[in-house]
Order: sequence, then C-alpha cells, then structure tokens
Amino acid sequence: MSNFRTIATAAALTGAAALAVVATSVAQASGTTEATPWCTGSDLAIGVYDMHSPTVKSKAHQIRLVSAEDASCRIGGSLSNVRFLDSQGRDVHASQNGGQPPYTETLVNEDRSAVVYVASDGEGPQLSPAFVRFNLPGQGKLGDLVTIPWPTSGIGANVRMGGVTAPVS
Repeated sequence: MSNFRTIATAAALTGAAALAVVATSVAQASGTTEATPWCTGSDLAIGVYDMHSPTVKSKAHQIRLVSAEDASCRIGGSLSNVRFLDSQGRDVHASQNGGQPPYTETLVNEDRSAVVYVASDGEGPQLSPAFVRFNLPGQGKLGDLVTIPWPTSGIGANVRMGGVTAPVS
C-alpha cells in the first residue's frame, strides 16, 4: 500500500473514532441511550398535577411520568388518542389543537422524570373531567393505553398539549 493510502486510511479511521466519541457523548448528555429500553405503562407511575398559570385566561397542568420501582427507561414523542372522560367513562369532548411538538426523548429513572405540559382556556366553557385516557408513545406502534385521574380543577374546553420532555426547572 502506498504512503498516501496508509495516511488516508489512518485519517479516516481516526475521524470515524472521533465521530463515535462525539455521538456517544451527545447521547449520554441527553440522558438517553439506545441500550436503555423504551418505557411501557408498567415502567411508569403517572399522575396529573395543577400548575400555576401566569394568567387567569389560561389553566396549566402537568402530566408527570416518573419511574416505577427500580425502572429505568426512555420515552419521547407525543401522547396519542387523548380523551378526557367523565366519572362514567364518557368522553367530555374537549377540543384539542396545536401543532406537532418537536420530538425529544428523555430518560426516566429514580433521578429523572418526564412531563407533558397541558394548557387550556381559563375563560369560556369549562369541563370537569374525572379522568384522562391516552396511549403512551411507542416505537413504531402505539404504546400502552393509560387512564389516570384528572384534578378537580378541571380544564377549559380548548386544550393544547406538548410533547413528552424533561421537566422545566
């Protein structure tokens, strides 16, 4: 092999190794790795909590996803098939709008949680759901179907939901 080929091959291998280190560092910095399994309903303890809204014209809630005992998993994307239900399990017909939130993944374990922020109108028609039902994000398929209690504070008839993300401090 000529010196040029030897040098070019060595440079290519060095460059590939450097890219692998950078890619690994980025994955570790974001808190997710391909080796960490995807979250299922049994990996998570999920609850809905009231948040302080900066204005009386809106309501804010947080769907919090924390790890079930000894679970470590990753999750990202959006909740799907979201329905707000009354105490009899009937849809209260909340209008949901907004665009597709940016895709992010986050690690959920004993030290980290994930959230979905929910905003609704504080003025106008108000709804009092008892539960919210949705599919968790899956990998190429629908994730587990989950039904959890909704706070007594209710929601406005027009709801906007973000994607699954790390909590904002």
